[in-house]
Amino acid sequence: MNKETMELLKSRFEQTLGFIVLVWVLLVNLGILTRYVFKVAIPWNEELTVLLFNWVIFIGAALASLNGGHITITLLRDSLKGKAKIAVSIGQNILFMVFILIVCVQSWKIVMLQARTEQFTAILNIPVYVTTLAMSLGSILWLSFLSVNTYLIIKKLINKDEATL
Repeated sequence: MNKETMELLKSRFEQTLGFIVLVWVLLVNLGILTRYVFKVAIPWNEELTVLLFNWVIFIGAALASLNGGHITITLLRDSLKGKAKIAVSIGQNILFMVFILIVCVQSWKIVMLQARTEQFTAILNIPVYVTTLAMSLGSILWLSFLSVNTYLIIKKLINKDEATL
């Protein structure tokens, strides 16, 4: 995957998240307006807000890994140089990928359980797994982005080694 494709992918996810956040903010403000100004509560507003929040969180987490924006303890990595620093970066990514894979598998089990038991939300009457699916798909995206990041680190290391030959 080249840099232009990664930038396009990043841009599309940022646009999608921006749209979801815009809808989310409008819904929250609509809820505040109707409740406190018109003294009428919109029953589906809170349920939809929570659903969108889950999607924003998990897609946003995946996008943060694409940008390298996750909180990490960099004390060890920053004290290293050269191949040792790269090896620690690769090791961190691999550990992170194992964790995300576990989250993905477990969240998928929950999605399947919710689909089998045919659980629906109280007000919107949509399947509950739509909310949990955000965790599964976000984890898949996250895992994909970390894999690409690790590949690019390894490719950079190989290209450096070939340049020194």
